[in-house]
Amino acid sequence: MHPETKTAVLAGNGGLVVSKAVVAKTYQNTTLTATDLAVSNIARRFHLSIATARLVCELAGIGGLRA
Repeated sequence: MHPETKTAVLAGNGGLVVSKAVVAKTYQNTTLTATDLAVSNIARRFHLSIATARLVCELAGIGGLRA
């Protein structure tokens, strides 16, 4: 998001009011796979690197397609 500043003049005393607003931009929603979601959760919960969490998920069979 990019902040925007707009200035308005008050009618009563002629003072200036500066208001800041945040303008919504286009977001790209990427879909995570079940494995990526599991890796993210394991890494965050156990304070592991992404590579280590991915290995743990692969060895434990977490997040992939079930056969």
